[in-house]
Parts: sequence; structure tokens; C-alpha cells
Amino acid sequence: MASPSATDSPEEESTDVPEVTQAETRVAVSRLRAKNTAPGPDGVPGRALVLALKELEPQLRGLFTSCLEQGQFPSVWKEGRLVLLRKEGRPADSPSAYRPIVLLDEAGKLFERIIADRLVSHLCREGPDLDDNQFGFRRGRSTIDAITRVRALTEETVSRGGVVLAVSLDISNAFNTLP
Repeated sequence: MASPSATDSPEEESTDVPEVTQAETRVAVSRLRAKNTAPGPDGVPGRALVLALKELEPQLRGLFTSCLEQGQFPSVWKEGRLVLLRKEGRPADSPSAYRPIVLLDEAGKLFERIIADRLVSHLCREGPDLDDNQFGFRRGRSTIDAITRVRALTEETVSRGGVVLAVSLDISNAFNTLP
């Protein structure tokens, strides 16, 4: 039996990860809109990270690139600080009087933004592209665009004598009860 030649073996996929670029970092920073938010567990406010980026950007890009190459998301960036914000007009002793938010480290949010942008770019460029009716996680698509599409569909259907039924569910604390 002859041994398989190099041309018979399946082509290996490249596992090279493109370096995180200065442009990617700057876009991620501009899209975070976290320059005036409370700091996460590391205590570094978004404004401080933006200012430090002028000096630390090459090192931070190198760190992000290493994380991508190793397929790692540092566990410290997965930790958050829970803060309960009081809702006005509700009794203080009621659990529904508070809105929980989790404060995360800015560096982790920046890395998440870079990953999310790369995923969306890949889906648009390589496919499978997202469905035309998908509005979340799409560049240039917003809630307003979704509402405009529903309105246009409704107007078109009604103008032809049809009937439109829309159902919307808003389940209070729906995800609080999941195990």
C-alpha cells in the first residue's frame, strides 16, 4: 500500500491570528462609550484607560493579540462588581425597588468589543451572513430600523386589505428565575 502524498492530505486551515491593530483598538474605544462610567473591580475608570491608551496602546494590543492566539479570555476580566441602583418611587424594602448592574473592567470590555467586531466582520465577509431580518449585532442597524420595517410591513398589509397581528412579550424578571 502506497503512503499518501502531500497532495492527498487535506489542506490544513491556517490558525494564524491577525494582530490587533491600532485602528481596531481606536474603534473599540470610541464604541465603548464608557468614558464616564463607574469602574469595575480593578478600580480603573474608563476615562483613565482612554488617557493611558496613548502610552499603553502597543502593550495592550500585544496582550489582546496574545489572548486571541492562545484562545484565552483572562478570568479576571470575567469578574464583576454587583451594584444595586435604587428605582425612584418604590418601597426600599422591596426587591423590585432595585436594578442590579454588574460593573466590569474596562480592559475586558475593550477586548470584548474587538472580538465582537471581528466576529461580525467575519460573518459579513465569509458567511454565513446574518439574516436580513436580524437587527441586533449588525452594523448600521438599530431598533429604529426594526420598528420602521414592522411599520412598513403593517402599512403594506393593511393597504391590501389584510390584517396584522403583533405580539410582544415583556416578562418581568424573566431571566432571574432561570437556574
